[in-house]
Amino acid sequence: MTSPAPFRPMSKDEIADVLGVSARTVENWVNDGIVPAPKKLGNRVYWHPNVFYAWLDAYLLSDCLGTEVGPDVANAPQAKTDGIKQARHSKDPESATGEIAKLRANTAAKLAKMMK
Repeated sequence: MTSPAPFRPMSKDEIADVLGVSARTVENWVNDGIVPAPKKLGNRVYWHPNVFYAWLDAYLLSDCLGTEVGPDVANAPQAKTDGIKQARHSKDPESATGEIAKLRANTAAKLAKMMK
């Protein structure tokens, strides 16, 4: 009987290299729900390569197939901006929600364009 081939977990820097962005952008995308959240091991975080590449495959194919990967991926912002910070601290929840939705739509379009 053979055992399955071992995998090597992916670090934040490796995820950033695959996506062509900075490690800080990966952190922002995780916080905003764009990229699947990693698992913490000690003081470090890692992604299982199958989880990451399955997400990336589904995300990139979603435009080709005319389907959505999910609300977090399709509408999530590319990175935090001053606008989203202001919206989160706004006293008017309706305007904050609208501002966040606009930022998410704008940055999701940028992410999709960058991934092509």
